[in-house]
Amino acid sequence: MPHYSRHEKDLFAFSEHDFIKGMNTGKFVERKHKGFVALLYHTGVRKWEALRAKKEQFSIDKDRIHFDVGPRLKNGLHTAPLPILFEKPFTEEIVWSIKNTNAGQRVWPYSKKTGYNIVDRAFDKYPHYFRLNKITTLFRKGFTIDQVRTWTGHKALGSLTPYVGFANVERMAEA
Repeated sequence: MPHYSRHEKDLFAFSEHDFIKGMNTGKFVERKHKGFVALLYHTGVRKWEALRAKKEQFSIDKDRIHFDVGPRLKNGLHTAPLPILFEKPFTEEIVWSIKNTNAGQRVWPYSKKTGYNIVDRAFDKYPHYFRLNKITTLFRKGFTIDQVRTWTGHKALGSLTPYVGFANVERMAEA
């Protein structure tokens, strides 16, 4: 099992600049690892929701990728496909990963432990940190609880309460 306690300090969102820096300087063993991390960062999906994704769950349009996550884990809602704009950093790594996967196959065919190690090795963070980061960022940008719930697939509104708290504390500091 991963040793999460050493990551306890990672409670607040980090910037896009920090993400770009980590993608450029972090240790990645293979190119698909960057696509996996970029997907986590841009969508905030759970590690296993990304790892189980098959090529057919993605559609690539002229300016974005759509990711049909499928049934969410932890009895979550089935959400509409999540868009990832090409203008966002490192989306080309997601596209490369999709295009270099055979039909019917998982885009990132790794175990949960390997998924954890990819993020830990490159960012010294745990994969769920990217979910925390995305949700907190959405709240900080003024999206409502219901809008964030629709994005994340959270069924119970109460499960979003800790994320609202993190976002509010950060916004209060800026006031």
